Amino acid sequence: MAFRPCAQPGCPELVEAGRCQAHQRTKEARRGNSAERGYDSDWKRFREWFVRRHPLCADCCIKKTTDVHHVKKLAEFPELRLAESNCMGLCHECHAVRTQRGE
Repeated sequence: MAFRPCAQPGCPELVEAGRCQAHQRTKEARRGNSAERGYDSDWKRFREWFVRRHPLCADCCIKKTTDVHHVKKLAEFPELRLAESNCMGLCHECHAVRTQRGE
């Protein structure tokens, strides 16, 4: 198994992948848990409804929707958290691509 330095800049700790335990906890604490970020029981109900209403990925139109993507970022527009017009149903792969691009 190959080890590499922690992904946290300047940390010399060797890990299999990603961040060492100390930096994982730091990142999680900064980010907050899912409910603190707006993904509470209201979101779960909305998400289930949205996925039933939008069963196919809006990008590839082939795979089924697994992720709900906020068009306008939730951190900047919390009032649009449960707005159908601000959401897109995407497969996991297409959602990962959009997230990687910073959308």
